[in-house]
Amino acid sequence: MFFFNFWSYLNWATLKNTILYALKNRLTGLASEMAFHGMLGLFPAILAIVNAIGLFEISLRSNLVNSAIRFTGIFPPKVWELLLDFIAQVKLSEEKNWFSFIFLIAIWFFSGVLSAAMNALDRIYQVPESLQRSFGEHKFVAILLTIGTFFLLTIASFLLIIGDFLLRLALQQNWVSLLLITWKIFTIIFILTIIATAVYLINQVRQISFKVNKKNNKYILISLISVSGIVLIQLIYYLFLLVSSLIINSNLEKTFITLLISIWRLLSFPLALGIIAVAFAFIYRFGTSYWNKVTPIMPGAILASISWVVVSGLFRLYVAHVGVYNQLYGAIGTIIVLMLWLHLSSLVMLLGAQLNIIVGEIKQKKFKNN
Repeated sequence: MFFFNFWSYLNWATLKNTILYALKNRLTGLASEMAFHGMLGLFPAILAIVNAIGLFEISLRSNLVNSAIRFTGIFPPKVWELLLDFIAQVKLSEEKNWFSFIFLIAIWFFSGVLSAAMNALDRIYQVPESLQRSFGEHKFVAILLTIGTFFLLTIASFLLIIGDFLLRLALQQNWVSLLLITWKIFTIIFILTIIATAVYLINQVRQISFKVNKKNNKYILISLISVSGIVLIQLIYYLFLLVSSLIINSNLEKTFITLLISIWRLLSFPLALGIIAVAFAFIYRFGTSYWNKVTPIMPGAILASISWVVVSGLFRLYVAHVGVYNQLYGAIGTIIVLMLWLHLSSLVMLLGAQLNIIVGEIKQKKFKNN
């Protein structure tokens, strides 16, 4: 199955070719273009988020802001300070019309990031000009991709911030119903993840070419994936019933709820990272004007999302302990750090797409030789 075989193609030669093609396709320059548009769209997006928080009750605002501090491990320190200073100067607005207006502006500016990414993907996928989208179609797809990406990132934020906040609220207020709702949401997300994974794997198996005398192997694999998915869903459902029963029948002692919070924190970050990988795959699939069915999507997206967290963490350490941007550039040092972080984040996403292309080509050559 190619999803699993993908990892067998990861060797020094593959990584070397990925770097060579990245240089040939000017991915560093295209990443700079994405970073520039990201810089333009970042602050309208923050305005939209801050005004969205303003729509909540005052008692909820501080809890949401405090929960958001969990993101400090990803952002470089200077970037986080810059964002906090900007947020502190923004007045929270409770006007829904004002929020809608700012949200539309943020979508428009951030669509520039996706538009630049789409141009980069057309270059990576080597799409001829005759197949490339027109300007109007290109911008329309960029806006749709921006909305879809925002939606996926909102779900990831829910797992990291809102989910933890709801569990904390349950611990403080001892609300059985709230804890049950949180557990239901957690279970539904798990089940949907299993279904999506099963559908993807079945689709991968269907694309594999078997010899005539081994054609039954394809149906056996599809059956095994389907049965495994059903069994996993059943197990999760029984676990849901068991935990729900414990929540209802127990006295909700603090140790029990604390255990649930620990489990949530342990699983929420990998799930959120998985959703970011899905967002990358979403961009890889629909960002390019033409996509070859042989080219993989998810493996490169998974590697890109993991690499993004690693690169962000390393860059954060570098800026904190080695970087001398403030001494060299003064007040604009923090802006430069933010631009560099956006540039690295964009480059990692594009490298994931380039890796998919390289592995897809190796797969095609191997298939032809056999």
